[in-house]
Amino acid sequence: MQRRVLNYLYNQGGLVLFAFPGSEPDYEALENFALAANAGARFIVLDMTGKRDGNTCVTIGSLFDHFLSEKSLEQIQSMEGKIVFGGYEKLSISEDGLRKFYHNLEILKKISPHVVGILPAEDPENSCKYLFEIAKLVIVEPDDMEAAAVYLEDSPSMKKTPLLWMSRLKPNKKRFPKAYKAIKQSFSNAKELKKCDWKKEPEKFAKIVTLYYKATILSKNPLDGLSKVFRKFFIPILLVTVALPFIWPTDLDISSSNLRDRMQERNRLSVAPSFEFTFDGKESMQRIARYAIGRFNAVITNEKMIKQYVEETLDDNGYNARDWQKGNHTIPPEGTVVKFSRPDNLSRAAADSIGAAWKYWTSVVSDSVAYLTEFYHEYATANQRQHNGIDVASRQGARILAPFAARAWTSRDERGGIIIGLVREKDVVIFMHCDQLLYLDGQEVMPGDPIATVGVTGHTTGPHAHVVTGEISRNGNKRIGNVKYKVIDPMTWFYKYKPSQM
Repeated sequence: MQRRVLNYLYNQGGLVLFAFPGSEPDYEALENFALAANAGARFIVLDMTGKRDGNTCVTIGSLFDHFLSEKSLEQIQSMEGKIVFGGYEKLSISEDGLRKFYHNLEILKKISPHVVGILPAEDPENSCKYLFEIAKLVIVEPDDMEAAAVYLEDSPSMKKTPLLWMSRLKPNKKRFPKAYKAIKQSFSNAKELKKCDWKKEPEKFAKIVTLYYKATILSKNPLDGLSKVFRKFFIPILLVTVALPFIWPTDLDISSSNLRDRMQERNRLSVAPSFEFTFDGKESMQRIARYAIGRFNAVITNEKMIKQYVEETLDDNGYNARDWQKGNHTIPPEGTVVKFSRPDNLSRAAADSIGAAWKYWTSVVSDSVAYLTEFYHEYATANQRQHNGIDVASRQGARILAPFAARAWTSRDERGGIIIGLVREKDVVIFMHCDQLLYLDGQEVMPGDPIATVGVTGHTTGPHAHVVTGEISRNGNKRIGNVKYKVIDPMTWFYKYKPSQM
């Protein structure tokens, strides 16, 4: 990884959490740090202590309850200076709440990339343990040494996050062995940090945090070769400011991602004989029909099949299809609820054999009505073309989610357009026709992370992800990044490698 990549990753921002166990937060010092971290531009503070109001129309609890509305976002974007989310509610963050919060955080980072959060003074393990999974750093101010030691000792989730202990003193090793070990292995021993009064020198402290944050990026994405910036800048600074464990690359974390909703609608209802869909006045019956037939029967649809199914479905629901026809599409009015049932005239043989694989491949796109439009065909025949992957139709801009932990590699060509591939020890999965890439070459990816968005780049007639799977082989005739591979059928790949995490 080169300097420009490191700076790019740092500039994407993140969440830095402060904890003040046994004492009151110094709000002025926190805001000065947030201002310095964002280079003097407007900043965002998330106060989760439940002890003060914010200055926005949205409470801190609302960020975990629902997605920011366009009206709320417009109000927040119009604000100058500090933006503080507060409120007096006691937080209890669930996995679902974390997903909503992460979505909102990504939006807020576009306003102010480096967001500061203030943790509640009591019981962080039960109320905020999921939050530590996405935080870039936790900073503990131990004004009350006893309370701070207990705070850290009783919070195993917190110790998984990079830690700053803002004191030269450490808790008693025998009484608080876990806290002592976490502090000992953290960045807290750096000499520069010990010389800095973070409350009086926010700019200096912000620079130290910046170096630390970059060091944590490097720990998972080591610099390539002996670049000039590595030789002249990072080694002398990091040896002084960063504990050695953070310099060495770490293993991939294969835990479930915060972003991934593993209980999507199509998975919860996959065994149900029907489902209801509420139309928005823009969606067509034909698209939902393709999704429905695919979900129930795992077959690629044709126009005759779709026409018959749409007519039968509308008739079963008491609607007249002709009233909503617009050209070749049937578009129900906004708010119309239609019940889609399993087709009676189609065999379920395909669903019995490849149904699980069908659901798996449609779930790698964050579109609840994604469906397959073409299977893998190794050779061309009179009735079908050669096709070295499967096509997952989706709305343009939908996120493509990593199905497993891997290293990302990108490419671009005239036919496949913008391409991103995920490489593991034995296999690869490649997504083509992307619109936007969210990872760079060589970066480590966790399961469920958004890696790209669905687009129409390259040779394509509509938005979809062309998915290619392969086995790594020295004799492979295909290449992605620094590995060779041979293509195999994505359905074969699914049953052979038995992915355990979605």
